Amino acid sequence: MKITPVPVRDDNYAYIIQSSIDGNALFVDAYDISAVQKAASSLGIQDSQIVGLLTTHHHFDHSGGNETFSTTFPNRPIFGGSEQIPALTQKVKDGDYLNDVLKGVKIQCLATPCHTQDHICYHVTETKTGTKGVFTGDTLFISGCGRFFEGTPKEMLAALDKLGKLPDDTVVYCGHEYTKSNVAFSAAILPKSESGISKLVHDLQNGNNGGVTTGVYTIKQEKVHNPFMRCRDSLVQSMVAKYNQGQKSNDPVEVMRVLRELKNGGQVKANI
Repeated sequence: MKITPVPVRDDNYAYIIQSSIDGNALFVDAYDISAVQKAASSLGIQDSQIVGLLTTHHHFDHSGGNETFSTTFPNRPIFGGSEQIPALTQKVKDGDYLNDVLKGVKIQCLATPCHTQDHICYHVTETKTGTKGVFTGDTLFISGCGRFFEGTPKEMLAALDKLGKLPDDTVVYCGHEYTKSNVAFSAAILPKSESGISKLVHDLQNGNNGGVTTGVYTIKQEKVHNPFMRCRDSLVQSMVAKYNQGQKSNDPVEVMRVLRELKNGGQVKANI
């Protein structure tokens, strides 16, 4: 299995998942079909080898290429979590498996409602090697999470808890390159002595991985350098209280709520 990020728009990522058995491929959140098609061609993937499209949620910057996909690649399935997904052909729900779509790749659908109510993350496992990845759309970012446009802090906590239970070696493929602003916030919340956040800051400062952070970090690392995945951590709770007029709470839902409000406000950030 080969996973290739394709930058689209200003900061979005689309993806190509390619089978190592027959070379067939799936697109993920292919907003710009021509760009993703061109990237696929550069990998030696022919149009006839494109077997479908996974859509994480209905927002236009993720699903805006679906109609074009349906006409460019007729009779190929388009998967998503609700009828709000343009050109949807197969609705999926939490716990569904798409094991016959891409040869040698097991795909598990994980409902993560909050950013949108139809949000689905896709956990992929290559059956031969055990290599794992998760396409998190706008639920989980590197050292951050999506805004609660259609949901609540409780729902985001549940969504991140669900992702946090995935195997530690699952590589995170997120929907946007928001890492620099996320880390500026996280570095103000998490203890700077912690190796996880200091490594992430170091990577950004040194331009490691060419500035691309998707497909680099794992769920295990997110549970260390992402404060939104540490709402039950007393250290995070204390730092949240510092920025919340000294009001400390050990309720993870309340911590999630305040964290998101602090991040939205844009005032809490470290110089990195």
